[in-house]
Amino acid sequence: MFLSAKTNRQHFYLDLKNQSYDIKIGCDIIDLSNVEKFVSNKEVLIVFDSAINGSRIMQFKEMISKFTLKLELIKIDATEKNKSQETLSKIHSVLVENKFSRDCLVIGMGGGIVCDIAGFSAATYQRGVNFLLIPTTLLAQVDASVGGKTAINHPKGKNMIGAFHQPVGVIADTSFLQTLPEREISCGLSEMIKHGLINDINYFCWLEENIEQILRLEPKSIEEAIGKSIEIKTFYVKEDEKEANTRALLNFGHTFGHAIELIGEFKDYNHGEAVAIGMILALELSARIGNISKQDCLRVRDLMDKAKIDTKIKNPINPTDLYKGMMGDKKKKGDILNLVVLEGLGKAKVTSAIDKSLILEILNSSL
Repeated sequence: MFLSAKTNRQHFYLDLKNQSYDIKIGCDIIDLSNVEKFVSNKEVLIVFDSAINGSRIMQFKEMISKFTLKLELIKIDATEKNKSQETLSKIHSVLVENKFSRDCLVIGMGGGIVCDIAGFSAATYQRGVNFLLIPTTLLAQVDASVGGKTAINHPKGKNMIGAFHQPVGVIADTSFLQTLPEREISCGLSEMIKHGLINDINYFCWLEENIEQILRLEPKSIEEAIGKSIEIKTFYVKEDEKEANTRALLNFGHTFGHAIELIGEFKDYNHGEAVAIGMILALELSARIGNISKQDCLRVRDLMDKAKIDTKIKNPINPTDLYKGMMGDKKKKGDILNLVVLEGLGKAKVTSAIDKSLILEILNSSL
């Protein structure tokens, strides 16, 4: 990681075997110095989130248009329902109808949903083309934009259709965060808390001490938090790009969370909230098998409350139905459910040695 004292910008270089790239963090960094090399003499498709201010999209379009061979835009209503085959087909149609070549560039500009589907459209067009990500939500900046996981949903499961396909770059401009509702900031904090829980107790403690400044989006605090989370995420991606082993630790809370999203038909909870509830269940499981204390669980709950993450169950959830949803998770092997549990605050492991009866007992007592 490089931190410039003059600009307060952070720069990571993710060095992978087949595709390495820069990840840049800072305020108002969507400029030619960071973008021109990607778009110059390229056919470019911008896939953008309908929630982004239209004038900002037009400014970006005007800035790069003089350098591109061809430039098209497609607007996406960023809902989990629209993270679908139908939306993917619409993106592919724009590429095909405008005769985009294999040398083209797809730019994903938006939150996690847009990053995922823009990346997957690039992964599947003409067997794979380049894509650049400009994440505009906190959750996307610390999670979805980094690591090359691209996907769409299936009606019976989240992110069930996808591919590993790394971007050519990530530009995380914190100025986008200023227009987000507080709920979106809190949902990004859910993933950041996860990073501390699985990897770095000192980062978790720092979040406890600085949570109010982060919620206020104070520049030094928010950029430092994003940088630390990206540092942790890139550590696992570099070590295990295709999630054969250690990268799976990033799924802490997600097996529960994805099933909660599915049961809520992707309407009751957004991703960060579902993952936070999933982490609470995984914490309870970790405590029941003797890895952490009840006090540890309460400490994490307290930080989630201070981060204003909504962890309330909005509609009754049948524990048996939730377990069935978990068994549809793409991270299981055969009929064996792999779960990430904590060995202590700041350390995690994957285990398949959890009895169904214990999981159902925890679900019954917690939901």
